Amino acid sequence: MEVISFSKKGTWSDSFHFDDVKCLIVCRGPVRKEALDVFAALGAQPSGILLSEKDSMVYAKALAPELRIISPREERVHPISDYTGATIEERVERIQQILEICDKHHYTHVFAGYGFMAEDREFIAAIENAGLGFVGPHSSIVQKAGAKDEAKRLAVALGIPVVPGVDNITALTLLRKAKGNPHGYFHKLIDEHGLQVHLDFENASEEQVSEQVLQASSQQQIDLISIEELQYETERQVRKIWEKYPGCRIRFKHVGGGGGKGQRVIADEEQIADAVMEVLIESQVTGVGDNKNFLIERNIENTRHNEIQLLGNGDWCLALGGRDCSLQIHEQKLLETSLTAELLQYSAEAYQKQGRTRQAQILIEDLQTLEQMCRDAERFGQALQLDSVSTFECIVDGASHYFMETNTRIQVEHRVTEMAYSLKFANPHDPDEYFVLDSLVGAMLLVACHGKRVPQPERLPRHLSGAEVRINAMNAALQPHAGGILHYWSPPVEGEWRDDQGIGILNPDTQLFQHHHLAGGYDSNVALVVCAGCSRPDNMQKLADSLRRMEVKGENVQLNLDFHYGLIHWLIGNDVMSKPNTRFVLSYLAMIGRMREVAAPLDLTVAWNFLSDSLVESHGKEGERVLRSKLNLILRPLQRLLENTHLLAGWVAFSFRNQFIYENNQFRWRINPLRILRDLYFYLRLEERPDVPAAHKIWQEDQQLLATGLAFYDELQHRLGDPGIPWERLEASLMQTGYPSRVFSAEQWNEIRISHHGFQLGMDLLKLPLLIAREARYFEFRTREDLTIEIPPSFNDQKQVNRWIQNLAPAPPASGYEILSWTGGTFYTKETPDSAPFVQPGDHFEKGDALGVLEVMKMFNPIFAEFSGTIKKIAVEGNSGVVVRRGQVLFEVEPDMPPVPAPADETRALQLRHTKRLMASLIPSLQTA
Repeated sequence: MEVISFSKKGTWSDSFHFDDVKCLIVCRGPVRKEALDVFAALGAQPSGILLSEKDSMVYAKALAPELRIISPREERVHPISDYTGATIEERVERIQQILEICDKHHYTHVFAGYGFMAEDREFIAAIENAGLGFVGPHSSIVQKAGAKDEAKRLAVALGIPVVPGVDNITALTLLRKAKGNPHGYFHKLIDEHGLQVHLDFENASEEQVSEQVLQASSQQQIDLISIEELQYETERQVRKIWEKYPGCRIRFKHVGGGGGKGQRVIADEEQIADAVMEVLIESQVTGVGDNKNFLIERNIENTRHNEIQLLGNGDWCLALGGRDCSLQIHEQKLLETSLTAELLQYSAEAYQKQGRTRQAQILIEDLQTLEQMCRDAERFGQALQLDSVSTFECIVDGASHYFMETNTRIQVEHRVTEMAYSLKFANPHDPDEYFVLDSLVGAMLLVACHGKRVPQPERLPRHLSGAEVRINAMNAALQPHAGGILHYWSPPVEGEWRDDQGIGILNPDTQLFQHHHLAGGYDSNVALVVCAGCSRPDNMQKLADSLRRMEVKGENVQLNLDFHYGLIHWLIGNDVMSKPNTRFVLSYLAMIGRMREVAAPLDLTVAWNFLSDSLVESHGKEGERVLRSKLNLILRPLQRLLENTHLLAGWVAFSFRNQFIYENNQFRWRINPLRILRDLYFYLRLEERPDVPAAHKIWQEDQQLLATGLAFYDELQHRLGDPGIPWERLEASLMQTGYPSRVFSAEQWNEIRISHHGFQLGMDLLKLPLLIAREARYFEFRTREDLTIEIPPSFNDQKQVNRWIQNLAPAPPASGYEILSWTGGTFYTKETPDSAPFVQPGDHFEKGDALGVLEVMKMFNPIFAEFSGTIKKIAVEGNSGVVVRRGQVLFEVEPDMPPVPAPADETRALQLRHTKRLMASLIPSLQTA
């Protein structure tokens, strides 16, 4: 891969070499393989990797696919126990093990990617103190900005707007215990525990002293406050916020969290205690001496999540534009797009040319907001003396922005910025001598090795637009889904960049695809798919086509590919410059679930029979025969849509904009339905392709029928001398007995009209997806002129949203006397190792009670009872900390009310009524039948 290019070779450019660098990569995920490739491309010595016990050394189903390209393995692969799940004592031991590995194998640098170790100040300091280079910000930078509370205080000091709230809840909790005599109380603690506190008590505030005492106690692994006391003080502080901002929701966010972990949003006082506990558990800080501080902030609801990429060397700090990360769920980003001055200016001008002045004005306002965020980010980085990459993250509300946090590491979505800009580093004494870097990971190594010698680079626009989708192990409801085994993944297509941990690397001995186990020991991200374009619309089209052509096969594999494919088409069908807020995906997902609710009872065979019967009445047996010849041609793609509501939603958005008009409560064709059908086959990737099994493409006789029909209309338009004639006008002409005598005879025109009617028979069934969408209120999701998105109120109601989303991932079938695992993961009967079990045999539970916890991809998911009953048996051997599979029995129960399945004839009657009601829009006679 090409990472760096030189204008010409010279003494200056030659001085930036990496041949003496040997790096140990201590993270995992897609960035590990990327770092291996980038460091090699820069000329560094072969890198090594850590391999935790949650990675696999078993080659047949390797969890670390990079193993296939690392040789000699015994010198470059170093097994070690898991770092992130360790206690304080074990983490100290892990750090020592890593240092010993570096010493034994002569590593000069350590790279931690975007994992937990990348922002662990103690770990980074240990690396630095050992004389090793850390490829990332210095430990002092992490100390000042890596923790969310410290970063927020720095932003306030710089006059950068921040979200209102509390950033020192642990200090306030300890201060509460002082009971009016803080100095005396703190001196007593210092003497009692021998705490090392160096602070001017006379000039420091009581809160500052409290923080220092807590930090000193943490270093000596002493707890001065209990979780119960923390919960109590949190309740007090939240009530204060509600007094100032009545009715707002409150966000808790652990200072060391990331990727959505360690965050909860609460709406009432009853949720506070549980939310505090969940934040601490998910952040793995329930142990003695752990930093339990978290932010308490007013939750700004209608917000976008924008971030600014920073690069510095300690002397200079440069903003590299932004990224819009608003498309996320539960704080987990899903689709990210570049946000640069060049893109916003170009897009505004494009709207202006189209006469869409309001949209153009909004984008100019966004440009001004972006430029201010970039200025704030550079001031922040300059104050830090940033010496690597970091990300300045903001909440954006209209034209206002608030600093949220800084990530003192590379971000998962850094490729989006790489699509937007290259970095040109020029010789200060000879501008003609320069080199260009296309990699931010490469820039990290450059600064780590050459520090303040590195000149401030020039941003070179590379592509006008960049975008990335995160391919995660998730089911259709975007819940983590662990345990699947990938058997095949098609290679990237032209124009697609894919970071997939090396999953696609073939077995070097057999040249076959290696099975890959998505075990769920870490987060849900499997791969990153990145595309670039000459505009945002072009970018989205390329991204959609990349996903369309992607093929994945496996056992129990569920990925969010179809969600992304549908969402991207929704953006294309509405406006790719739409500005979704951070809650949009939940509402969108609920809408998909509502569409599923409408589509599920629809029986296509019954719908076909209704249509067939009506044609017998109007066209006789010949009409029914012609219709029957199209049965598979029409029903096969429609069945695919009904089986996968994400694809259904994407198709409706795309086709509604281009192919239909909705007037007077009716859908009318905008283009020839045969062309719509051809587009549908293409959308589903069922188009004719050589050397593809029949199950994965249009069948030969259907292809012939479709091609014949399309050729008929092409020839007709050609003969009429107007290949671009609008469909509505052509169809209106074909409905008339009058004919164009200059081209056709009366007999020829009659034959043409008969053929036209034959080709169009049955095409109205293609309106079924639109009828489903209309009933689900899909079309009420739309982009306004100001580019914000209008969402019907019911799709913001949390109870409704949860119910509709559940339609997308119903629980595994059970008898009603069992509670099953809805995914693979790690099952726990206790909240913490020291807690009492949630339930035990003989316990009665109510609907909504938590019965246990499933840890999936580092997220802790309570198992809530969906009915009331009594626990008969905990069915998992070992009870707690056991890996389970989807559908496995967790509890045997006795329900209070035995389940009563619906009779089969009642279910069938419901299908008939539902199908008849929808079809009545297409067959008027059904309205009175």
